[in-house]
Amino acid sequence: MTMSEMWPLLRPLSRRLALLGWASSAAGMTAGLALAIASGTRLSPMMSTMQLVAVVSMAVAVVSFVIAASVQPRPRVQGAGEPPAGLESGDLPDTVQSFLLGSVALLAGAVVFALAGFLLRSGPSVQSVAFCQVFFLGAAASGFTFMLFSRVTPHRGRN
Repeated sequence: MTMSEMWPLLRPLSRRLALLGWASSAAGMTAGLALAIASGTRLSPMMSTMQLVAVVSMAVAVVSFVIAASVQPRPRVQGAGEPPAGLESGDLPDTVQSFLLGSVALLAGAVVFALAGFLLRSGPSVQSVAFCQVFFLGAAASGFTFMLFSRVTPHRGRN
């Protein structure tokens, strides 16, 4: 089962909320990268606005993904519990599984930048905070994408 085959299985509200989450993640990552690359040791008013955009985008992305995943019901078993075509019983497609791995890797990046920021004598810099936001948004988008799409596929041990 491919991602394009799973997309129609998501409820319309879940699809809209997921799209909002992905768009917010992209906006937050763009703002965070702009901060990390273009800001100096102090934030100018424009960079402070970018920081606010990144924080608001992060909040909108997380809230929309949580709501999207919570309103998406688990699939009901039909008949003898046969999995969708192309899936063995309980296996998630590789593309869905890769979202979980990507989320863990990006979350590790956020932790590394947070630790690096706290190890600096002057404390976390604007750049380390911005990179943490970028990695956290990527981890959230990937993790919640995994959660959303895993709800429309059968899980191991469930029939």
